[in-house]
Amino acid sequence: MIVSKNILLLGLTFLTSFTLMAEDGVFILSKTKSLGNGKVSVSEIYLTPDKMMVKNSGADNSTIIFDATTEIFTFIDNKKKEYYQFDKPTLLQLKEQIKMMAKMMQQFAANMPEEQKKRFDKILNPGGDMMTYQTNGQNAKVGSWATTGYDGLNEDNKVLQMNIASFQTLGVAQSKFDVMKKMMNYFKQNLQEVIALIPSGGSFSQMGFDDNSPILKDGIPVKTISYKEGKADNENIVESLAEQAIAADQFKVPAGYKQQQINMQSMGR
Repeated sequence: MIVSKNILLLGLTFLTSFTLMAEDGVFILSKTKSLGNGKVSVSEIYLTPDKMMVKNSGADNSTIIFDATTEIFTFIDNKKKEYYQFDKPTLLQLKEQIKMMAKMMQQFAANMPEEQKKRFDKILNPGGDMMTYQTNGQNAKVGSWATTGYDGLNEDNKVLQMNIASFQTLGVAQSKFDVMKKMMNYFKQNLQEVIALIPSGGSFSQMGFDDNSPILKDGIPVKTISYKEGKADNENIVESLAEQAIAADQFKVPAGYKQQQINMQSMGR
């Protein structure tokens, strides 16, 4: 009888510990294929009520972590084993410094390459590239999900083609993606200027949608084709999306990684 009680207590302790170590969340696995060279990278997105993480493999090999409770944003470069971490006051201060430097640099715009001019213009006008979206009638089935097709247009040029699955089709409540909305708002308000100085690769492309976008309003894109100069460039397809328990230690910076600071001098390069 004593043994049975001990086993029961041990089981309850284990269950309690597991509850503290994991939260109910959503896990999304997708693959991105470069339509130019055929290379494939994998993205893993983890969502809990107050945290979001995006892990990218391939050439990018980086991780983004956002804590909605503390409003701390972390970018991890797994290749260099380095990370950048910002709270909101630091980002606001950096944003003002970056805008000031960009204005100074623009004085020399006549002698700058076109790419640099565009870079500084984007820093000073981060919301200038608003896209328009329209349904395209290509309501194909992606995996097991029925979808609605959309085109994203920038000055009548096709930039995106998306197939969005509704929350009902996905079988996951819209509220489960609230942390993603918070991340997008945080990105828009605090990060658009700062990311010009972070070696982010393609990590931020998944956050680059604006207020006009149907993403998170109508559902989640399960297939996205991005276009460059009128040609299809990359294709991202969601392979799985499901509710599952997510361990709290997923959202930690790996041991041994070195914290870095923004290098303001890299702006003019």
